Amino acid sequence: MPRIRTVKPEFWEDEVVGLLPRDARLLFISTFNMADDEGLLRWTPSYIKAQTFMYDDDLSPKHVESLMTMLTDAGLIFPYIGGVARQQMAVVVNFRKHQRINRPQKSKLPPPSLGNYKVREMYGRRDNWVCQLCGSDIPRLPVMNDCHNLSIDHIRPQSAGGSDHPSNLRAAHQACNKGRRDTPDGEEFVPPRSLAGLDASVSDALSRSVNAREPAMNDSLNHSVNESDALWIPGDPIATDGELYSLNHSLMEGKGKEGKGREGNTPLPPSQSSGSPAVVQTGERPIADQMTDAFLDRFARGNSYKHRPVRQVIADTLANGTDPDELRRALDQLGETSRPITANTLQFAFSKIRGSWQPSNVIALPGQSGAPLTGTDAKVAGWAAVAAQLREQGDSA
Repeated sequence: MPRIRTVKPEFWEDEVVGLLPRDARLLFISTFNMADDEGLLRWTPSYIKAQTFMYDDDLSPKHVESLMTMLTDAGLIFPYIGGVARQQMAVVVNFRKHQRINRPQKSKLPPPSLGNYKVREMYGRRDNWVCQLCGSDIPRLPVMNDCHNLSIDHIRPQSAGGSDHPSNLRAAHQACNKGRRDTPDGEEFVPPRSLAGLDASVSDALSRSVNAREPAMNDSLNHSVNESDALWIPGDPIATDGELYSLNHSLMEGKGKEGKGREGNTPLPPSQSSGSPAVVQTGERPIADQMTDAFLDRFARGNSYKHRPVRQVIADTLANGTDPDELRRALDQLGETSRPITANTLQFAFSKIRGSWQPSNVIALPGQSGAPLTGTDAKVAGWAAVAAQLREQGDSA
Protein backbone atom coordinates (compact mmCIF):
# COMPACT_ATOMS: atom_id res chain seq x y z
CA MET A 1 0.00 0.00 0.00
CA PRO A 2 1.57 3.37 -1.01
CA ARG A 3 2.42 5.76 1.82
CA ILE A 4 2.96 9.51 2.12
CA ARG A 5 6.69 10.28 2.21
CA THR A 6 8.97 13.32 2.00
CA VAL A 7 11.79 14.28 -0.36
CA LYS A 8 14.45 16.60 1.03
CA PRO A 9 15.75 19.54 -1.04
CA GLU A 10 19.26 18.04 -0.78
CA PHE A 11 18.06 15.17 -2.97
CA TRP A 12 18.26 17.30 -6.12
CA GLU A 13 21.75 18.59 -5.33
CA ASP A 14 23.36 15.30 -4.36
CA GLU A 15 26.09 14.32 -6.81
CA VAL A 16 25.65 10.57 -6.39
CA VAL A 17 21.95 10.75 -7.20
CA GLY A 18 22.64 13.27 -9.93
CA LEU A 19 24.85 10.77 -11.76
CA LEU A 20 21.93 8.38 -12.11
CA PRO A 21 19.69 8.52 -15.20
CA ARG A 22 16.46 10.44 -14.86
CA ASP A 23 14.28 7.31 -14.73
CA ALA A 24 16.53 5.79 -12.04
CA ARG A 25 16.12 8.89 -9.88
CA LEU A 26 12.35 8.69 -10.33
CA LEU A 27 12.44 5.02 -9.35
CA PHE A 28 14.46 5.83 -6.21
CA ILE A 29 11.85 8.38 -5.13
CA SER A 30 9.15 5.82 -5.86
CA THR A 31 10.77 3.34 -3.46
CA PHE A 32 9.95 5.76 -0.60
CA ASN A 33 6.25 5.28 -1.32
CA MET A 34 6.44 1.55 -1.96
CA ALA A 35 8.50 0.75 1.15
CA ASP A 36 6.83 0.07 4.49
CA ASP A 37 7.82 1.85 7.69
CA GLU A 38 10.93 -0.34 7.96
CA GLY A 39 12.11 0.56 4.46
CA LEU A 40 11.30 -2.91 3.04
CA LEU A 41 9.58 -3.45 -0.29
CA ARG A 42 9.01 -6.08 -2.97
CA TRP A 43 11.73 -6.01 -5.60
CA THR A 44 10.70 -7.64 -8.87
CA PRO A 45 10.72 -5.89 -12.27
CA SER A 46 7.07 -6.66 -12.95
CA TYR A 47 5.96 -5.25 -9.57
CA ILE A 48 8.10 -2.12 -9.93
CA LYS A 49 6.84 -1.61 -13.47
CA ALA A 50 3.21 -1.86 -12.32
CA GLN A 51 3.71 0.50 -9.39
CA THR A 52 6.03 3.18 -10.81
CA PHE A 53 5.84 3.04 -14.59
CA MET A 54 2.27 1.86 -15.16
CA TYR A 55 1.62 4.51 -17.85
CA ASP A 56 5.02 4.25 -19.56
CA ASP A 57 4.59 1.81 -22.41
CA ASP A 58 8.08 2.54 -23.71
CA LEU A 59 9.60 0.90 -20.61
CA SER A 60 9.58 -2.88 -20.56
CA PRO A 61 10.27 -5.02 -17.45
CA LYS A 62 13.78 -5.54 -18.88
CA HIS A 63 14.40 -1.78 -18.89
CA VAL A 64 13.00 -1.51 -15.36
CA GLU A 65 15.36 -4.26 -14.23
CA SER A 66 18.33 -2.25 -15.52
CA LEU A 67 17.13 0.76 -13.51
CA MET A 68 16.87 -1.42 -10.41
CA THR A 69 20.44 -2.58 -11.00
CA MET A 70 21.64 1.03 -11.06
CA LEU A 71 20.14 1.73 -7.64
CA THR A 72 21.71 -1.46 -6.29
CA ASP A 73 25.13 -0.59 -7.72
CA ALA A 74 24.94 2.87 -6.14
CA GLY A 75 24.35 1.31 -2.71
CA LEU A 76 20.96 2.96 -2.32
CA ILE A 77 19.01 -0.30 -2.38
CA PHE A 78 20.01 -3.68 -0.91
CA PRO A 79 18.23 -6.64 -2.56
CA TYR A 80 17.71 -10.00 -0.83
CA ILE A 81 15.51 -13.08 -0.85
CA GLY A 82 13.52 -13.61 2.34
CA GLY A 83 10.67 -15.47 3.91
CA VAL A 84 9.41 -19.00 3.55
CA ALA A 85 8.12 -18.18 0.07
CA ARG A 86 11.62 -17.01 -1.00
CA GLN A 87 10.32 -13.65 -2.20
CA GLN A 88 12.52 -11.10 -3.91
CA MET A 89 12.72 -8.18 -1.46
CA ALA A 90 14.86 -5.09 -0.95
CA VAL A 91 15.84 -2.57 1.73
CA VAL A 92 16.08 1.18 1.20
CA VAL A 93 19.42 1.33 3.01
CA ASN A 94 19.20 4.73 4.72
CA PHE A 95 15.41 4.86 4.90
CA ARG A 96 15.03 5.94 8.55
CA LYS A 97 17.69 8.64 8.17
CA HIS A 98 15.68 10.68 5.72
CA GLN A 99 12.09 9.64 6.46
CA ARG A 100 10.37 10.75 9.65
CA ILE A 101 7.91 8.07 10.74
CA ASN A 102 5.46 9.50 13.27
CA ARG A 103 3.44 6.37 14.00
CA PRO A 104 5.44 3.40 12.68
CA GLN A 105 3.51 0.27 11.82
CA LYS A 106 4.92 -3.21 12.20
CA SER A 107 6.30 -4.58 8.96
CA LYS A 108 4.61 -7.57 7.37
CA LEU A 109 7.64 -8.35 5.20
CA PRO A 110 10.50 -10.59 6.35
CA PRO A 111 13.80 -8.79 7.04
CA PRO A 112 17.13 -9.92 5.54
CA SER A 113 18.92 -12.66 7.46
CA LEU A 114 21.72 -11.53 9.77
CA GLY A 115 23.46 -14.83 9.11
CA ASN A 116 24.61 -13.39 5.80
CA TYR A 117 27.80 -11.33 6.11
CA LYS A 118 26.71 -9.07 3.22
CA VAL A 119 23.67 -8.09 5.27
CA ARG A 120 25.80 -7.23 8.30
CA GLU A 121 28.16 -5.29 6.04
CA MET A 122 25.21 -3.33 4.68
CA TYR A 123 24.27 -2.22 8.20
CA GLY A 124 27.91 -1.28 8.82
CA ARG A 125 27.89 0.98 5.75
CA ARG A 126 24.51 2.40 6.75
CA ASP A 127 25.95 3.44 10.14
CA ASN A 128 29.13 4.85 8.53
CA TRP A 129 31.28 2.11 10.13
CA VAL A 130 30.89 3.68 13.57
CA CYS A 131 29.97 1.65 16.65
CA GLN A 132 26.59 2.93 17.80
CA LEU A 133 27.39 1.97 21.42
CA CYS A 134 30.81 3.55 22.01
CA GLY A 135 31.13 5.92 19.03
CA SER A 136 34.49 4.54 17.81
CA ASP A 137 35.43 3.31 14.35
CA ILE A 138 34.75 -0.25 13.18
CA PRO A 139 37.30 -1.90 10.83
CA ARG A 140 35.87 -2.37 7.38
CA LEU A 141 37.92 -5.52 6.89
CA PRO A 142 37.37 -8.36 9.40
CA VAL A 143 40.26 -8.94 11.80
CA MET A 144 40.68 -12.51 13.04
CA ASN A 145 40.13 -12.94 16.81
CA ASP A 146 39.69 -9.23 17.41
CA CYS A 147 37.01 -7.52 19.51
CA HIS A 148 36.82 -4.57 17.10
CA ASN A 149 35.06 -6.59 14.37
CA LEU A 150 31.62 -5.70 13.11
CA SER A 151 28.65 -7.05 15.04
CA ILE A 152 24.94 -6.22 14.86
CA ASP A 153 23.28 -5.13 18.09
CA HIS A 154 19.54 -5.33 18.71
CA ILE A 155 18.26 -2.08 20.22
CA ARG A 156 15.41 -4.01 21.78
CA PRO A 157 16.82 -7.43 22.74
CA GLN A 158 15.34 -10.47 21.08
CA SER A 159 14.58 -11.89 24.51
CA ALA A 160 12.26 -8.90 25.03
CA GLY A 161 10.52 -9.33 21.69
CA GLY A 162 12.92 -7.37 19.49
CA SER A 163 12.97 -8.21 15.79
CA ASP A 164 15.59 -8.34 13.04
CA HIS A 165 14.01 -5.44 11.16
CA PRO A 166 16.32 -2.53 10.23
CA SER A 167 14.97 0.00 12.74
CA ASN A 168 15.88 -2.35 15.61
CA LEU A 169 19.44 -3.00 14.43
CA ARG A 170 22.64 -1.00 14.71
CA ALA A 171 26.32 -1.61 13.99
CA ALA A 172 28.60 -2.24 16.96
CA HIS A 173 31.91 -3.75 17.97
CA GLN A 174 31.78 -7.40 19.00
CA ALA A 175 33.06 -6.47 22.46
CA CYS A 176 30.53 -3.65 22.86
CA ASN A 177 27.68 -5.90 21.75
CA LYS A 178 28.67 -8.60 24.23
CA GLY A 179 29.23 -6.04 26.99
CA ARG A 180 25.76 -4.59 26.48
CA ARG A 181 24.16 -8.04 26.65
CA ASP A 182 26.08 -8.77 29.86
CA THR A 183 25.09 -5.44 31.46
CA PRO A 184 22.42 -6.02 34.13
CA ASP A 185 19.01 -4.46 33.54
CA GLY A 186 18.76 -0.92 34.83
CA GLU A 187 22.50 -0.24 34.68
CA GLU A 188 24.09 2.00 32.07
CA PHE A 189 26.29 0.35 29.49
CA VAL A 190 29.96 1.34 29.70
CA PRO A 191 32.22 0.56 26.69
CA PRO A 192 34.89 -2.06 27.49
CA ARG A 193 38.31 -0.62 28.22
CA SER A 194 39.81 -3.25 25.93
CA LEU A 195 38.70 -1.18 22.93
CA ALA A 196 41.88 0.86 22.75
CA GLY A 197 42.13 0.79 18.95
CA LEU A 198 44.29 -0.90 16.35
CA ASP A 199 47.85 0.40 16.22
CA ALA A 200 49.83 0.78 13.04
CA SER A 201 51.80 -2.42 13.51
CA VAL A 202 48.65 -4.51 13.82
CA SER A 203 47.14 -2.82 10.78
CA ASP A 204 50.29 -3.32 8.67
CA ALA A 205 50.54 -6.95 9.71
CA LEU A 206 46.90 -7.46 8.83
CA SER A 207 47.33 -5.88 5.40
CA ARG A 208 50.35 -8.05 4.63
CA SER A 209 48.54 -11.13 5.86
CA VAL A 210 45.47 -10.47 3.71
CA ASN A 211 47.29 -9.30 0.60
CA ALA A 212 50.25 -11.69 0.57
CA ARG A 213 50.27 -14.64 2.92
CA GLU A 214 46.53 -15.33 3.06
CA PRO A 215 45.11 -14.41 -0.35
CA ALA A 216 42.28 -16.88 0.10
CA MET A 217 40.83 -15.07 3.12
CA ASN A 218 38.30 -13.13 1.09
CA ASP A 219 37.42 -16.24 -0.92
CA SER A 220 36.72 -18.22 2.24
CA LEU A 221 34.64 -15.33 3.55
CA ASN A 222 32.61 -15.23 0.36
CA HIS A 223 32.11 -19.01 0.43
CA SER A 224 30.85 -18.76 4.01
CA VAL A 225 27.98 -16.54 2.83
CA ASN A 226 24.83 -18.47 2.02
CA GLU A 227 24.12 -17.49 -1.56
CA SER A 228 20.43 -18.30 -1.21
CA ASP A 229 19.99 -15.62 1.46
CA ALA A 230 20.67 -12.66 -0.85
CA LEU A 231 19.68 -11.73 -4.36
CA TRP A 232 22.42 -9.93 -6.24
CA ILE A 233 21.38 -8.25 -9.46
CA PRO A 234 24.24 -8.48 -12.03
CA GLY A 235 26.92 -5.91 -11.44
CA ASP A 236 28.91 -4.78 -8.44
CA PRO A 237 26.31 -4.50 -5.63
CA ILE A 238 28.50 -2.53 -3.24
CA ALA A 239 29.38 1.09 -3.92
CA THR A 240 32.70 2.34 -2.60
CA ASP A 241 32.91 4.54 0.50
CA GLY A 242 33.99 7.50 -1.62
CA GLU A 243 30.93 7.19 -3.84
CA LEU A 244 28.52 6.89 -0.91
CA TYR A 245 29.99 9.64 1.30
CA SER A 246 28.30 12.53 -0.50
CA LEU A 247 24.91 10.84 -0.30
CA ASN A 248 25.32 9.89 3.37
CA HIS A 249 26.44 13.41 4.25
CA SER A 250 23.69 15.37 2.50
CA LEU A 251 20.62 13.38 1.42
CA MET A 252 20.67 10.81 4.19
CA GLU A 253 21.40 13.17 7.09
CA GLY A 254 17.91 13.47 8.55
CA LYS A 255 16.49 16.39 10.50
CA GLY A 256 13.65 14.59 12.25
CA LYS A 257 13.72 12.37 15.30
CA GLU A 258 14.92 9.38 13.32
CA GLY A 259 17.54 11.51 11.57
CA LYS A 260 19.33 12.77 14.66
CA GLY A 261 20.97 9.44 15.40
CA ARG A 262 23.21 8.78 18.35
CA GLU A 263 25.77 11.04 19.89
CA GLY A 264 28.97 11.26 17.97
CA ASN A 265 27.59 9.60 15.01
CA THR A 266 29.08 11.77 12.30
CA PRO A 267 29.77 10.57 8.71
CA LEU A 268 33.30 9.41 7.97
CA PRO A 269 35.24 11.07 5.14
CA PRO A 270 35.81 8.98 2.02
CA SER A 271 38.95 6.90 1.90
CA GLN A 272 41.72 7.92 -0.48
CA SER A 273 41.70 4.55 -2.18
CA SER A 274 38.14 3.47 -2.81
CA GLY A 275 39.01 0.40 -4.84
CA SER A 276 39.49 -1.91 -1.88
CA PRO A 277 38.58 -1.75 1.82
CA ALA A 278 41.21 -1.07 4.42
CA VAL A 279 41.41 -1.55 8.17
CA VAL A 280 40.69 1.65 10.06
CA GLN A 281 43.44 2.49 12.53
CA THR A 282 41.65 3.83 15.55
CA GLY A 283 44.92 4.46 17.40
CA GLU A 284 44.79 6.18 20.80
CA ARG A 285 41.43 6.57 22.46
CA PRO A 286 39.72 9.93 21.83
CA ILE A 287 40.52 12.64 24.37
CA ALA A 288 36.84 12.86 25.32
CA ASP A 289 36.91 9.20 26.42
CA GLN A 290 40.15 9.70 28.33
CA MET A 291 38.85 12.73 30.19
CA THR A 292 35.54 10.99 30.94
CA ASP A 293 37.29 7.94 32.41
CA ALA A 294 39.66 10.08 34.46
CA PHE A 295 36.78 12.16 35.86
CA LEU A 296 34.63 9.14 36.75
CA ASP A 297 37.56 7.29 38.32
CA ARG A 298 38.09 10.26 40.62
CA PHE A 299 34.58 11.49 41.38
CA ALA A 300 32.03 8.79 40.47
CA ARG A 301 32.14 7.14 43.91
CA GLY A 302 29.37 8.59 46.07
CA ASN A 303 27.93 10.69 43.22
CA SER A 304 25.29 10.07 40.57
CA TYR A 305 27.50 10.74 37.55
CA LYS A 306 26.71 8.60 34.48
CA HIS A 307 29.20 7.80 31.75
CA ARG A 308 27.16 8.74 28.70
CA PRO A 309 25.87 12.24 29.70
CA VAL A 310 29.27 13.21 31.14
CA ARG A 311 31.04 12.14 27.95
CA GLN A 312 28.50 13.99 25.80
CA VAL A 313 29.07 17.28 27.65
CA ILE A 314 32.86 16.84 27.47
CA ALA A 315 32.76 16.01 23.75
CA ASP A 316 30.51 18.99 22.97
CA THR A 317 32.74 21.33 24.98
CA LEU A 318 35.90 20.14 23.21
CA ALA A 319 34.14 20.50 19.85
CA ASN A 320 33.64 24.21 20.65
CA GLY A 321 37.43 24.67 20.77
CA THR A 322 37.82 24.70 24.57
CA ASP A 323 41.34 24.14 25.84
CA PRO A 324 41.55 20.60 27.35
CA ASP A 325 43.60 21.80 30.35
CA GLU A 326 41.04 24.47 31.16
CA LEU A 327 38.26 21.91 30.79
CA ARG A 328 40.03 19.57 33.23
CA ARG A 329 40.27 22.38 35.79
CA ALA A 330 36.57 23.12 35.40
CA LEU A 331 35.67 19.43 35.74
CA ASP A 332 37.80 19.09 38.86
CA GLN A 333 36.09 22.14 40.34
CA LEU A 334 32.64 20.67 39.73
CA GLY A 335 33.63 17.17 40.86
CA GLU A 336 35.09 18.39 44.14
CA THR A 337 31.77 20.08 44.96
CA SER A 338 29.66 17.17 43.58
CA ARG A 339 27.88 19.46 41.17
CA PRO A 340 26.26 18.01 38.02
CA ILE A 341 28.16 18.10 34.74
CA THR A 342 26.10 20.14 32.32
CA ALA A 343 26.81 22.88 29.81
CA ASN A 344 25.49 25.49 32.27
CA THR A 345 27.55 24.33 35.26
CA LEU A 346 30.66 24.23 33.08
CA GLN A 347 30.04 27.84 32.03
CA PHE A 348 29.93 28.91 35.68
CA ALA A 349 33.13 26.97 36.35
CA PHE A 350 34.84 28.62 33.39
CA SER A 351 33.68 32.03 34.57
CA LYS A 352 35.12 31.39 38.01
CA ILE A 353 38.42 30.17 36.58
CA ARG A 354 38.75 33.01 34.09
CA GLY A 355 37.58 35.63 36.61
CA SER A 356 40.13 34.77 39.34
CA TRP A 357 42.37 37.70 38.27
CA GLN A 358 41.75 41.47 38.18
CA PRO A 359 42.88 43.87 35.45
CA SER A 360 45.53 46.36 36.50
CA ASN A 361 43.26 49.34 35.82
CA VAL A 362 40.59 48.24 38.34
CA ILE A 363 40.66 49.86 41.77
CA ALA A 364 39.57 47.51 44.56
CA LEU A 365 37.32 48.83 47.31
CA PRO A 366 38.76 48.68 50.83
CA GLY A 367 35.94 46.44 51.95
CA GLN A 368 36.78 43.99 49.15
CA SER A 369 40.51 43.87 49.84
CA GLY A 370 40.31 42.52 53.37
CA ALA A 371 39.52 45.70 55.37
CA PRO A 372 37.55 45.14 58.61
CA LEU A 373 34.76 47.49 57.51
CA THR A 374 31.51 45.76 56.57
CA GLY A 375 28.10 46.64 55.18
CA THR A 376 27.17 50.18 54.15
CA ASP A 377 30.08 51.75 56.05
CA ALA A 378 32.54 49.69 54.04
CA LYS A 379 30.98 50.77 50.74
CA VAL A 380 30.88 54.46 51.69
CA ALA A 381 34.47 54.38 52.93
CA GLY A 382 35.55 52.56 49.82
CA TRP A 383 34.00 55.03 47.40
CA ALA A 384 35.40 57.94 49.44
CA ALA A 385 38.88 56.45 49.08
CA VAL A 386 38.36 56.03 45.36
CA ALA A 387 37.23 59.66 45.01
CA ALA A 388 40.28 60.85 46.97
CA GLN A 389 42.59 58.80 44.81
CA LEU A 390 41.07 60.20 41.64
CA ARG A 391 41.43 63.76 42.97
CA GLU A 392 45.10 63.16 43.74
CA GLN A 393 45.64 61.83 40.23
CA GLY A 394 43.91 64.93 38.79
CA ASP A 395 45.99 67.34 40.92
CA SER A 396 49.26 65.66 39.97
CA ALA A 397 48.35 65.84 36.28
